[in-house]
Amino acid sequence: MPQGLSLKKNIAWNSAGSIVRLGCNYLITIAVVRLSHGFDAAGALSLAMSVSNLVSPFADFRLRTVQVTDVHGEHSSGEYVGLRLLTSALAFVAGIVYALLTCSFDAVPAIVAYLVASLAANFIEGLHAIDQRHLRMDYIGRSYMMQGASNLVLFSAVLWLTDSLELACVSMAAATLAICFAYDMPRASGFESVKPVVDLRSATRTLATLLPLVIAQVCSSAVLTVPKQYLAASVSTAALGIYSSVASPAAIVQMGASYIYSPLMGEFAQRFKDDKASAMKLFKRTIQGIVGITIVFSVLILIFGEWVLGLLYGKEIVEYSYLLGPAVLCTFVTAFAWFMNDLLLSLRDYKASFLGNVVATVVSLLATIPVVDLFGMNGVSWVGVGSYLMAVLSLALFFVRDCKRLDHGEEVGAPSEQDAAARDEED
Repeated sequence: MPQGLSLKKNIAWNSAGSIVRLGCNYLITIAVVRLSHGFDAAGALSLAMSVSNLVSPFADFRLRTVQVTDVHGEHSSGEYVGLRLLTSALAFVAGIVYALLTCSFDAVPAIVAYLVASLAANFIEGLHAIDQRHLRMDYIGRSYMMQGASNLVLFSAVLWLTDSLELACVSMAAATLAICFAYDMPRASGFESVKPVVDLRSATRTLATLLPLVIAQVCSSAVLTVPKQYLAASVSTAALGIYSSVASPAAIVQMGASYIYSPLMGEFAQRFKDDKASAMKLFKRTIQGIVGITIVFSVLILIFGEWVLGLLYGKEIVEYSYLLGPAVLCTFVTAFAWFMNDLLLSLRDYKASFLGNVVATVVSLLATIPVVDLFGMNGVSWVGVGSYLMAVLSLALFFVRDCKRLDHGEEVGAPSEQDAAARDEED
């Protein structure tokens, strides 16, 4: 078995790979503008991304975070792989149904093709959880680099040669599946068995337990999906394409924050289990890191954003650079919502994660129409700011409550007595 790397090296590899993939994914949003006429293709791609983001929680079921923070041996790796196969099939069906019900038929083929690519990348995350548990996130970083580079090259080449967004998305799906079977699967299997284990009774009980997390993630995705779809319906698809193109650089703020805390989730779970004082020390250092990285990225985007937009998209997009400020603020708040949500998952406080994200969705549903009507394209960002801010406040209160429980000797993340009894009965 390959020897594990240090925590710093794991963070470095994960960050490097994530940055490369993020950069390549961002360049794809540029390529779709540069290699097509107008902003309609960009709007269609943004719509496909939004639908994928909405149903991806059904594929993920928060399984990677749960798997990485599984310090009590709740499931084997094979069971997690089997669960992910089931949830991926569920998400695919949900995505097609949602697209048929809410989108124009012309957009459905591109949405389905992009959904396959997204689900393939999502499935790989289950293999990456095994790598992370064994402290070999260099495998993860290399996988991200290969995914990003292959998707960018194939998407651009196919779109340029065929002028077909659907075929370009199909090429991304093929590349991601190839990386899964040729690279990620052999490496994860070097640590543990990745042969899917599907026990429908156990899977049903586990998925039912995790269902609140899925609903919470759907709610989190809907916070921005709802105003984006309303913008496309009330103004135009081109308006959504313009907003998405201008706001896309701001995504680096929340992604940069995730590179700081994602590799630490397993460490958080272990420290909260063994040494709360050490966990709180790590919590403070992580908050400082998130604040530092988000401030740096935000300042850079606000200073150079207009110049970068003109360089990448052309002069016609510069007049919309006023969209950058609210978008950066939105991603800043979103970064903290993501962190607090994952932190509560490491403590196995599923109810808190559910309620915090429901609060954000309710705010988004109530605010979307009046705010987007008032602020236009900027309304999408302002809806996100208000919704995710309420989520952060709610999740923070739940975290304080859980810390008090730990002070009284309770293990918030321990399996429930009912779950333990059910597993014993099965055995």
